[in-house]
Amino acid sequence: MFEVQNPAIVYISPAELVVHPKLIEIYGENEERPALKKSISEKGILESLKVSARTGVNVVLAGKCRLQIAHKLLISSVKVEFVESDSPEEDLKLVLDFNLHREGGKTHYQKFHEGQYWESVLRPQAKERQRESARRLNESKCSNLNHSINENKSQLKKGKPVIQEVSENLNISVGSYHKGKKVFELISQLREMEKFKAVVALEMEFNRSIDAAYKFVCNQDICYQVIDLLEADEIGSIGDGIAWMLNGERNPFRRFQLDQVYQFKKRLRPELEIVGRVIGITNEFVVFGLRNLVNMSLEIVNLRPRQIDAELQDEPSASQRKRIFHLMQKFSDVFPVQVSLAELLKLPNLTDKEEVLLRMYESDVFEKTWEDYKTQMKAMEVSTNRKKDKICAA
Repeated sequence: MFEVQNPAIVYISPAELVVHPKLIEIYGENEERPALKKSISEKGILESLKVSARTGVNVVLAGKCRLQIAHKLLISSVKVEFVESDSPEEDLKLVLDFNLHREGGKTHYQKFHEGQYWESVLRPQAKERQRESARRLNESKCSNLNHSINENKSQLKKGKPVIQEVSENLNISVGSYHKGKKVFELISQLREMEKFKAVVALEMEFNRSIDAAYKFVCNQDICYQVIDLLEADEIGSIGDGIAWMLNGERNPFRRFQLDQVYQFKKRLRPELEIVGRVIGITNEFVVFGLRNLVNMSLEIVNLRPRQIDAELQDEPSASQRKRIFHLMQKFSDVFPVQVSLAELLKLPNLTDKEEVLLRMYESDVFEKTWEDYKTQMKAMEVSTNRKKDKICAA
């Protein structure tokens, strides 16, 4: 085992550092970390990079993004903490240990890349514990000491299962780990087969949803057909492929876009308006917002592309929608207003009463009332803080 012994902290040029290849393999060549870049540009690099000089080359084991940002910002020197390591295996373990709770979030693919490593480390340890426990139990039997037998039987039960320990390291459930592992294995196989278009698409689906990617991989009838379509450049995503398989046509969702308004050739139900607005698109459905003409409320309808017998219409509420977006920005800190305006955006057009509501939000009276209310709340807050200060002083 290695350990950090009085690490030397120095400042050296970014040009003298190279990134450990495992960091690039797991987290990618270039990551976008705008918040980190902003922090470094304002405050500098606060946390030192972890570096091993075991081979005579300064290898970064933690701090890849900080180093890349330092290069972009032309920072002349970075804070480095040298750590002790005696072998490539120890370097690798340090890479995973240092990045276990990495800031900025990890994709599912990155987590399972780490999980592969943790399994390779923990499984031999678990087997060694089992062998040691079995050896002690066997010795106990030979000496015929019942209390020792009982003690060693209890020792056999100690220790977490490897999968549970790996899942905890990755901060996901055991069930999700079992599912994700199957997806990760297929991605690895596709990479070995050099089916890189399918690799990219499946990795994107995996990062979006472990469950969705798992269901896709388990559906053998669809999975490999979609992979072939991806490699042939017929489709660009897993979602497109699933849609093709389910609907029998190439990306039937392509003609639909969010916020478009369609007029159906016949009403979906007698009480629904004949026009609807596209408010969502999933792997299976185009989601429409339509007005219920009985109670004038919004109704959500999910339709498969082949069920949609409708024609695209020009936007009927362009000026009103522009006003709504302006009001949403203006009253971004008023949640009830935000909710009501967001619901209006889902409707294909607005009624006279809804137009009156817009005008009320736009009126000086509403804005003045809101400003007066905020002033009162601020005054009450100041008064309350003063009372607290007096109580503390007493």
